Amino acid sequence: MKLLIIGAGETGYHIAHELSEENLDVTLIDENQVHLKNVQKELNVACIEGNGTSLRVLEQAGIEGTQMVIACTDQDETNLICCLLAGHYGVRSTIAITKTESFFKRTLITKYLESGITQIINSSMVAAQEILDVAAFASAAEVSAFGERNILLIGFRVRPGCHLENKVLKDLGREAAQNHFLIASIVRGGESFIPKGSDAILTEDYLYILVLRENMEQLNDFLRVHVALNRRAVVAGGGHIAQRVVDGLLKSHYEVTQIIEENLPLTIKKQTLQKKQYHLIRGAAESVKLQIEQDVTVAALFVAATENDQVNLAAALSAKYLGAKKTLALVNREDLAALARLQDIDGVISPRLLTARQVRSALYSEGGEAGNFTTISETNMEVHEMIADPSSTILGVPLKDLKLPVNTLVGALVKQDKKAVIASGISVIEVGDQVVMLTLPESVAKLRALIEGKKNKQAAGAAELLDTHESEKSNP
Repeated sequence: MKLLIIGAGETGYHIAHELSEENLDVTLIDENQVHLKNVQKELNVACIEGNGTSLRVLEQAGIEGTQMVIACTDQDETNLICCLLAGHYGVRSTIAITKTESFFKRTLITKYLESGITQIINSSMVAAQEILDVAAFASAAEVSAFGERNILLIGFRVRPGCHLENKVLKDLGREAAQNHFLIASIVRGGESFIPKGSDAILTEDYLYILVLRENMEQLNDFLRVHVALNRRAVVAGGGHIAQRVVDGLLKSHYEVTQIIEENLPLTIKKQTLQKKQYHLIRGAAESVKLQIEQDVTVAALFVAATENDQVNLAAALSAKYLGAKKTLALVNREDLAALARLQDIDGVISPRLLTARQVRSALYSEGGEAGNFTTISETNMEVHEMIADPSSTILGVPLKDLKLPVNTLVGALVKQDKKAVIASGISVIEVGDQVVMLTLPESVAKLRALIEGKKNKQAAGAAELLDTHESEKSNP
C-alpha cells in the first residue's frame, strides 16, 4: 500500500514513525529541508522537498498511484486543500489533520466530508478528550477503551514506596481475578513484556491493566488510589485544548479555575464566563505563589495545558508538590514527554502521539480490519480488538491450550450477549466474540488469520508468509 504524508514536522514524523513498521511504501512531502533530514536519519521513508498543494510536487511524489494521503502541516486550510486535490487524482482515502477551534464544528466538518475528504482528525479535540478520559479515573495515567467501551486499558506508574513494589504477580492473581482486572503488560526500561506469574513488580514499572469499567472502583482500591472527595479543578492555559477541557469539566460538575497568561487574548465563551462554578485568573501557571492562592493544595485535579511544554511540566510538578490529587500535563515534544513520564506527574498527554495513533487506526479500517486499536507508549507493543469469525480454527479451545505468537496475550472478551469478561486460561473464544489482545506488530496478520479466519484473506496470506519465513530461519 502506498501512502503519502504531507508535512514532516512533529506530527508528520510521529505518523511516519507509527506507520514505518507496517512495511508500507511511505513518502513524505515538506518544504523544510531540516524536517526532511531529521526524518531520513531515523526512518526508512522517501522524502520530497516541496509544497503539498503543488500539482507538480504531488505528481513527483507519485500521487496517481497512492491509496492514502495524510495531510498534517501546521496549516489546517493547507491540509484540507491537499486532501481535496488528492481526491481529484483518485486517491481512495484522505485524512486531514486540523487543530483550530473552527474544525470543532460538526456542520463544517460534514461539508468537507461531503466534498470527498474521508476523515478529519482534530488533534486538539483528540488531546482534550484524552485529558477528560484520564481525569475521570483516579488511578489512570492514560486510558483506552475497548469492547463497546466496557473494557478499559489503564496505565499506572509504580512510584517509590508503592505497596506493589517487589510483589510477585502470582501472589496478586486471586485478588485480580476477584475484581475482574488483569496486569496485561509491564513497561520496564523502555521495553514492554507480558508478565508471567513468577515476575515481580519493580519500582518505576509502568503497568498496563485491563479492567471492566464497572470494576474501576475495586481497581482503585487495589492500587490504593483514592478518589478525591471534592470536585475542584484548576486548568492552566487559554488555547483550544484548555478551553475544551474546561467545558468538559464544567459539564461533569467540577468547580473550575482557569489560569490564563497575562497577555493571551481571551477566547472564552460568554456562557462559560457566566457560570457560577467557573473562575478566571490571569497569571503564570507555574507560579507556586499563584497556585497556593488558588487552593491547588486541595484540588482534585490540576491540568497544565498551555502552549508551552516547559511551562506545563513546571506547573504540573509544582501542583503535585503542593498536594493536588491528580496532575496532568500536555506535552507536544516527544523527547520531553518521555522524560516527563518518569517524573511525579500523574499523566502526560501527547497530542501528536494520540493523533498518530488515530491515523494508524484509520489505516487498519481502510484495510477492512474492524475493531479498536492502540499502542503501548514508548514500545512497539500494540493492543488490538478482533471479532471471531465462524471460520476461525481456534473456536472453543481454552486459551491456555492455544499456541499463540510470542509476546501475545488474549486479555478480554466481549461475548455476543455484550457481557465483557477478563480472560483467563480456561476462557474460550466463541463465534462473534470481540477479542482484545496485546501483541507485537509482526504478529498481527497471523492473529487475524487465526481469529477472523477466511474473513481476512489478506491477513491469512501475510501469516502464511510469516510462517514460511520463521520456518526458513529455524531450518536453514
